[in-house]
Amino acid sequence: MSAAAGDHSRRAHDEALWGSFASAETSAEFCSSWLALQCLQVADVRAALLLLEQGSGTFVPAAVWPSEQTDVTYLAPAAQQCLSERRGVLLPGQAGAVIVVAYPVELEGRVHGAVVLDVGERSGEALQAVLRQLHWGIGWIETLFLRRQNGDDAQALQRARVALDVLAVAAEQARLEPMAMAVVNDLASRFACDRVSLGVDQGGRARLLAMSHSAFFEKKSQFVAALENAMDEALDQRRSVAFPAAVDGDSGVGIAHRDFAATRAVCSVVLSSRGIGVGVLTFERNQGTPFSADEARTFEAVSALLGPLLESRLDLHRWFAGRLVDQLRGWWRHLKDPRRPGFRVGLALALALLLSVFLVDGDYRVSARAVVEGALQRAAVAPFDGFLREAPVRAGFVVKQGQVLATLDDRDLRVERQRWLSEREQHQGRYRDALAKHERANANVALAQMQEADSQLALVDEKLARATIVAPFDGVVVSGDLSQLLGSPVEQGKLLFELAPLEAYRVILKVEDRDIRDVRIGQSGSLVLTGLAGEALAFEVRNVSMAEAEDGKNTFRVEAQLDRSDLQLRPGMEGVGKISVGEQSYVWIWTHRLSDWLRMQAWIWLP
Repeated sequence: MSAAAGDHSRRAHDEALWGSFASAETSAEFCSSWLALQCLQVADVRAALLLLEQGSGTFVPAAVWPSEQTDVTYLAPAAQQCLSERRGVLLPGQAGAVIVVAYPVELEGRVHGAVVLDVGERSGEALQAVLRQLHWGIGWIETLFLRRQNGDDAQALQRARVALDVLAVAAEQARLEPMAMAVVNDLASRFACDRVSLGVDQGGRARLLAMSHSAFFEKKSQFVAALENAMDEALDQRRSVAFPAAVDGDSGVGIAHRDFAATRAVCSVVLSSRGIGVGVLTFERNQGTPFSADEARTFEAVSALLGPLLESRLDLHRWFAGRLVDQLRGWWRHLKDPRRPGFRVGLALALALLLSVFLVDGDYRVSARAVVEGALQRAAVAPFDGFLREAPVRAGFVVKQGQVLATLDDRDLRVERQRWLSEREQHQGRYRDALAKHERANANVALAQMQEADSQLALVDEKLARATIVAPFDGVVVSGDLSQLLGSPVEQGKLLFELAPLEAYRVILKVEDRDIRDVRIGQSGSLVLTGLAGEALAFEVRNVSMAEAEDGKNTFRVEAQLDRSDLQLRPGMEGVGKISVGEQSYVWIWTHRLSDWLRMQAWIWLP
């Protein structure tokens, strides 16, 4: 009964091994089941090891028998010899008996691994049987490699199909911007991404060109800056970068991607043409699910086909690098074509127009910003220290001569006037008593005190007369608004208002220092004000003043007088004035500033 039970147990164990081998879903399960079956076919195996290639020239244990914890390091010399000699190896033990058998796993002339068995001491026929068994059993491992290769080929075919579809979408657009938008929208929908962005290389830096489902984006925003930094990171490494990194792939250094991603998943691939990176595609998912290595390889397949097309579109987009050269070639062909006489006539007219630009003279005028000021300005200041009582006018009011501008509080002055009147009467009484008593010295003192009181009274009366500030002439209040300062103290000499006459104006032209050499007193010109844009006002230059810095430029203050005085102008009106300097050729007028700048730069840089 015990022998029958043992046979039944072995059969159940065999069936379990074959079931595991048949239902293996992963490569690790397949290799473990296969190695166990080989050890079952070869009797009395003490330990076994299966090495398979992983990466380029690296062999790692794929399965160990009878358990993963079994120490099989002593099998390494046999495996190394088998892999180096690419044939079956019988390794003798210390006493000379064969204890280890190694056999290579070879497919299409390439060694993919080796299987090593510790079989103990056996006869020559038994060892040959072991080698035959391994030779036949390795066919299953070769089948595993073939299945892997078929799977890789199918994935590569699928990636190529996707890349060709995307390339077809891109090729339908003739211009750069529509092509970029079509590509990112197609990729976003095809790979279920929340956003796909395309950047191009400009001077070694990535610049965002298109973003899926976004017709417009702010180029200087923080989001775009972070996205371009991530693109730069991939462009500098010339490799794909992903964050979070895929478990089964190498995604490179992704510091900028980590800063940009936050809770998103980001993957960037470089678009190359002739070995040079021309752009970057960045894929984003808001759910945070990392991009797998297969998806990254698909992105790279798409970028490999899009790179040359993107470079050609960029060349056409750049004026001097693409379109101008093609246009010149086309014009040359049209010029030699006898069927296009109209093109020759048009080209002759264009050349005549170009020559006229060099030979015909035009009126050269110096342009400058202009502002209208009053011919003179009168200041109304506080005549003495006091408090503001009234201010009925403010800047912009038109006033008549003698109209009240402001009034200071005079109550303290009136009290002071009464005090000096009282003192004068007292000094006058003492003066009369001294005269009556013939006290000449006392009379002289009283007379001097009385004269002092008269002077103080005259001063107080003058202040009372000047407490009301009036307009000295008809004009407009240029500056000053005291309506919110009633009751506040003012100091003597403080500027309260500025007034300008209504019918006397001058024009101040702010001429840049590069044009002041052509401006002379007596030259004429015309002025167009913003408030009177439909009328050009003639003027004559009267004075060229000193230079002053304004808005980062050095400008000269040029005074001019308008020919007309019946205009409804206001001080402070601005516009543009042009001073007629003389006649010069049109090409000189259009290019003299550039030539002056080039001369200055040459003077700065040349030794």
